[in-house]
Amino acid sequence: MGGSLTYPYGSTSAVRGHVLAALGVLKVASADQIRRLTCPGHKDSKGVRNACLDLAKHGLTLSEGSARDGQKLWGLTPLGLTAAAEVLGRPAADMGGNARGAAHSGAPHAMAVNETVIALTGTQPAPTRPIARTTPTPAPAMPTEPATPTTAVALVVPPGFGSVASWATEVVHNLPGTSRTRPSVRADAVLRAPEAGLPVLLVEVDRCTEADEVLAGKFARYHQYFRVKVKDWAPKRTDCTSPAPTSTPPHTSAPAGGVPLPAELLAECRSELRGST
Repeated sequence: MGGSLTYPYGSTSAVRGHVLAALGVLKVASADQIRRLTCPGHKDSKGVRNACLDLAKHGLTLSEGSARDGQKLWGLTPLGLTAAAEVLGRPAADMGGNARGAAHSGAPHAMAVNETVIALTGTQPAPTRPIARTTPTPAPAMPTEPATPTTAVALVVPPGFGSVASWATEVVHNLPGTSRTRPSVRADAVLRAPEAGLPVLLVEVDRCTEADEVLAGKFARYHQYFRVKVKDWAPKRTDCTSPAPTSTPPHTSAPAGGVPLPAELLAECRSELRGST
């Protein structure tokens, strides 16, 4: 597909939107990761790469390095972060930073977080309409001997939870305390997919680079955070007209029948297990 003066690499508006949404969440990612998260029905990453290049022409994306496997990594400029907020439907103040400079070292942790988000989302290829053929298809010739199948079987990705808009990364959850010494937990990724029964899922990605004591400390802070109660001033479903406060875990929405608790997932990004229990 030929380009235009505005978008010389010939990208479509849909794919450019996919790139902005994915980078607005992941902050830094390869074209292949963006494709698998947002448009896995594309046979390759060429369309995504062209969209990254077209957005770079307008000052929205940039590439500062490559992953350790050689794939070029893309990120957003401050202007691109604002554009991504519009695509995701979020306030610009909630978008966080743009991970400037993360690609200089290959961004190994960010790549592991991206793969975790892609696996949990399990985006399915969008159905396409068959294109009518203009010429009749010739009948296949009868083979003289059985043919050996050579076509590779496509990898089937099971459906997951939510979409790219359901995620946020590097989310800080503050614990009770004074403003200068307030402890906090920083989740690598947060999924909000109430339609799938997951009002809040906090994801911690472990690449086996931290000591067990450090991980244990993180879980202790998560446990403390889960015990925090906040006031919910929504009125109860009674005849009373005044709202009644109730205690619920933070950042959750309580459906009818009870208050859901946030969940936490530890993703191991290496095949071997830790030796300690």
